Amino acid sequence: MSASLPFFRYHPDPLAGGSIRAAAETCACCKRNRGWIYTATFYTAHEVNGRFCPWCISECLILNLLR
Repeated sequence: MSASLPFFRYHPDPLAGGSIRAAAETCACCKRNRGWIYTATFYTAHEVNGRFCPWCISECLILNLLR
């Protein structure tokens, strides 16, 4: 697996909550397989395809896809 997961202030234990799980999927944002993938939904006014790694979410990198 990858390095330790990033910290989410408003979701301190996403593994226990099931929002993040171990996976061999490629992140739709960074195009990397980092061993973890975000599985929950999130609010956006844009159509989003694919799943994202926790690092792209925590670093707000997915915002670049929505512009």
